[in-house]
Amino acid sequence: MTDTRRRAALRKLRDDLSGTASLTLHELDVERACGQYTEDGYEVTPRLREFLERYGEITVTWSWRQREQSLTTSVETTRESTHATPRTVRVLGNRLGSPVLPVGTVFSTEEAVLLAENGDILFYGDAGFQRVGHGFEDAVRALVAGDWDKTFF
Repeated sequence: MTDTRRRAALRKLRDDLSGTASLTLHELDVERACGQYTEDGYEVTPRLREFLERYGEITVTWSWRQREQSLTTSVETTRESTHATPRTVRVLGNRLGSPVLPVGTVFSTEEAVLLAENGDILFYGDAGFQRVGHGFEDAVRALVAGDWDKTFF
């Protein structure tokens, strides 16, 4: 994916979130990010590479109940997440019946943002899983609007 296509996708997301959230882009080196995933013991799938190319190294910030909330796809923050170690992610994939990979963190509790093989975005933390949406853009829009199924499973 070219940088132009990445910017176009993120511009559309920024426009969709206008007035409700801000989107900040950070420097992205996809090859380095993939290398870090490999170094940590994750398989770099085509879906993960595509996700990183399109949405890697961004932060979405919004207010909820007068508190600032954020979701980040920072590789470093994702690597540091206690909810998404390689072993935990393998176990989670087995529990879900489908492989998942960590692609970010969300909220002050730093719940793991997981990318499922089918494109679903899920959150995982101490209380369990929550399905947020199909596709990252739909999941972010639902998250910021507060319009997602908050049921844990």
